[in-house]
Order: sequence, then C-alpha cells, then structure tokens
Amino acid sequence: MKVLVLAGGRSAEREISLLSAKWVSDSLKESGHHVTDVIIDSDGCWKLEGSPEKIKIEAGAIPWKLSHKNEILSFDIVFPVLHGSYGEDGTVQGFCATAGWPCAGVPVMGSSVAMEKHTLKKLAVHASIPVVPWVFMDENQNSSFENLKANIESLGFPLFVKPSRLGSSVGVGKADTVHELLEAIKKASDYDSMILIEKAVDSPREIEVSVIGNGSQVFSSVPGEVLPGKEWYDYEAKYNCDGSKLVIPADLSASHTEDIRMMAEKAFAIIGGRGFARVDFLMNGEGVWLNEINTIPGFTSISMFPKLWAATGMNTKDLLNFILEEACSRTEYGIGVV
Repeated sequence: MKVLVLAGGRSAEREISLLSAKWVSDSLKESGHHVTDVIIDSDGCWKLEGSPEKIKIEAGAIPWKLSHKNEILSFDIVFPVLHGSYGEDGTVQGFCATAGWPCAGVPVMGSSVAMEKHTLKKLAVHASIPVVPWVFMDENQNSSFENLKANIESLGFPLFVKPSRLGSSVGVGKADTVHELLEAIKKASDYDSMILIEKAVDSPREIEVSVIGNGSQVFSSVPGEVLPGKEWYDYEAKYNCDGSKLVIPADLSASHTEDIRMMAEKAFAIIGGRGFARVDFLMNGEGVWLNEINTIPGFTSISMFPKLWAATGMNTKDLLNFILEEACSRTEYGIGVV
C-alpha cells in the first residue's frame, strides 16, 4: 500500500511527532509498504522530508491532488502522526475527509472529543465510566478563579491543572496551595483558553491500555504500567527522564486486568471505536478512573502503544496492516487511490 506519513505540525508536541513518525515510517517500510514522508513545518507549510520545496495542494475534484515540483504524489492513504493541536484534534482528519483521502486512525468526531478532556469526561460520566472530579474553566465564557472558587475549593488540595485540549502532559501543573494553583492556571492558559482543574488521586498507579477498532468491534491489549522517574508523569518524565520505566504487563490481578481492559474498550467505543488509541487510567486502592484517550499515541522506541500490542501477541506488521485496512474500508471517502 502507498502510505503518506504526515508529521511535524504546529503544536507544542512537534518534536515528539517527528520521532514517532520515523518509527511509523520505518515500520511501514519494513512491512512492505511504499512510504512518502511529508513534514508540516511550524508555519503550516507541507514539504517532502529533506526538501525545501513546498508541496502544492490542488483543491479541485475529489480526491484533491498533491504535487511536488510539478510531479503528482501518489498515495492510497494518509497516516497522520501529529500529536496535539492541529493533528490529534480532528482538524487533519476533517481535512482528509474533505479532500477525499482515506485517513488512518480515529475519525473526526472521535478525535475532537478525545482531545477535549472536559467533553470526554462528560461522555464518560454518562456511560458510567469513573473519572476524577473536576472543575472546568473557559476564558471564552468569562469563567475565572474567583467565580469558580467555591467549586474548586470543594475538590480540596492537591490539584492538577491541565490545558483541556493538549496531550503529552504539556502545560500541566500540580498545586498544593492557592498560590501554586494560580501559577498553574496561568501556565496552562498559555496553551489553551479551556482548562481543567482536577482532584489529585492519592498515590496513583498509571495504567495504560492500547486499543484498536473497526466500528463494530473494539480490541484491547494487556495493560501496562508507567513508573514515572519524577513525582508525576509530565513531559520531562515521558521523554527526557532515564528513571521512567514501563512495566508490561502491569502487575494486576486477573479481575483488575479484565475490568480495566473492558473499561478501555468501552471508553474507546463512546468516541466511535474506529482506528487506534491508547486509553490511560489512574488507579489506587480506592478505584480506577479514566484519565484520557490518546488518539495518536506516541510511536517512539520508548512508547507504550506498540509495546503493549507486542506483549499481547500482535506484531508491528499486523498492527499497522489492521490500521491501514480498517481506514481504507470506510465508505465515507468514496474514492481510493490518489
């Protein structure tokens, strides 16, 4: 299959996207696919990897055409490896749908919902999936610390503050006092006008499950556990801390393993259940809570998503083929090869 791997982008997670895309590209090539690597610059320009020339997009009859130096780029499917804003949030998925290009991964609505943590939490509550108590702050609705103070205080310290529409723990802060909370809100607001303030879980274990689905069925991997090299699993702990470790499979009882896998499948199903994702949980002796769904999880050499599938018995080739074939089987694109 001819795969256009789309990487880089305009988000704060651009550098990790480039690392993930290299793993995906190399793995696709090893699996026998023809790969075209396209990098989106931080200014939004599309370029072939290693070329200064911009790719031209011809918005004509469906499917739209891409060309480089007046040569048409031929591909069957787009595989976006764009973490965070302008890639994991439904924008690129919608662009591909508009252009008539099959796109690997979770479709538009599911990508958008999973990216926006407040909406995901509300859907989870409706589906009886436990989530950590939270308060939502939206600058566009004139909500502020002062008019939400009573609700925030009811959560009790410590608290976590998160941009509502970002991943990889970028912009996340922990607060044990009101002063630290205000600083964390200021930090998060540098990344997003929509902010979540969550009750911190006492001594949490971070459990992750990889999922894939075709719309009618969802399949889950064995759970894995993250052991952060820092107090909590922020951006530095994920990518720049040698002390962080992954335990695969997680040390869980058979009943806990089954419950968490079922919860992961249910969570993926409520956002559409197509493509692939990693579902993250917080767990302690009091319970298990859905933390987030990453619809374009990390694909680096240290990333949990492919490692969990390998531990479950699905090799990289079969995993990528499932992802590609599932996306190409969807009817909404209407046209195949570009």
